[in-house]
Amino acid sequence: MDFRKKLAALLLALAAPVAAAQSPGGTPKLPVGWYVTESAPKRYEAGVDTASPCEGSRSAYLRSLTPDEAGYGTFMQAFGAQDYRGKRLRFSAAMRVKDVDGWAGLWMRVEGPDPKQPLAFDNMQSRALVGSRGCKRYEVVLDVPKEATTIMAGLIMSGTGQAWLDGVRFEVVDASVAVTDLLASRPLVASSGPSGLDEATAVSKNSQVPIGRVGDVWFNNGRVAADKPYTQRADGVWVSILSEEIYAHGIEVTGTFGQRPVELKVRAGGSRTLIEGVWGSDPVTISITPAELTMKWGRLTRELKRDRSAPVDSSCNRYERHDGPRILDRLDLCGAALGTRPPPAQLVLGFLANGFRANVPPGNFPIPQPPVLSREALETQRAATPKE
Repeated sequence: MDFRKKLAALLLALAAPVAAAQSPGGTPKLPVGWYVTESAPKRYEAGVDTASPCEGSRSAYLRSLTPDEAGYGTFMQAFGAQDYRGKRLRFSAAMRVKDVDGWAGLWMRVEGPDPKQPLAFDNMQSRALVGSRGCKRYEVVLDVPKEATTIMAGLIMSGTGQAWLDGVRFEVVDASVAVTDLLASRPLVASSGPSGLDEATAVSKNSQVPIGRVGDVWFNNGRVAADKPYTQRADGVWVSILSEEIYAHGIEVTGTFGQRPVELKVRAGGSRTLIEGVWGSDPVTISITPAELTMKWGRLTRELKRDRSAPVDSSCNRYERHDGPRILDRLDLCGAALGTRPPPAQLVLGFLANGFRANVPPGNFPIPQPPVLSREALETQRAATPKE
């Protein structure tokens, strides 16, 4: 089947008649080829809705079944990438949402030989739909490399509420259409210094392509560009130029950073990413949501709100703390740092490298200071002060 026929088949998936596709309870079944995955059983359901579609005669919906805001669900399909290799693929659909407490959006993922290392990915989290919104078309655009094996796409919702989509389209587009890939190439991460010809540290595939950022610290599959960079060895251990080591075991991150022991856990997968544990002798709590960022270590605390109007890249969220027009603290999170499955070691290193003290951006409004008195004024002030 050539790619035009495959595109036609995908377009027909939501447009096929629903006659004789009813479940015993009377609820329409899902379109052929689509299915639901979720973070835990029975938290979400999907179906077909003929009431008020955005385009066409019906829409598919995904809705939460519990008040638990920590879960996520997807309405999705997966298909072979062979017809799209070397092409730029756009997945678009008309969407509307109601009472979404969390976020919703389209998503697409291109996988290669190693499913743990996606070749391209976007889930619209940095431009997500929240609350209630009417019909509008949205899109994600990814390049499909020649080594791609599988493409997955669909609707994702984190938290509670309901989302609808229809008018699904998969289109091959030319280079004039920009990609929205969260894993797209960024400026190369600088190494720690010059290297000899005999040095050949083994790192993961695509190690020179940054995939995320915490503040000014870029990270990728093999390097974290902190002041004292960490590099991943062939055995998976992250090593700094000071020979400090960080180990990732599932959600657990242990080792040493800044000459202090690290014992942290990274819990993600819903509308909130939570990092908890101990660094040194003090407890750490870092909470990331689409609306807020909170960082606590011992007595130090940073509490920031997302600035949705900030002029940042579409793959980034900017979090700030204000006092009137003055910005008292700022931290940007980008790419994989915002994902539902962030790389634990890189995320932890990125936050620890940024620290838990406020970061006042340059060019900010100056903080008012008490006036500086001249010597004459000080002498006059002293003379006017009653002596005890």
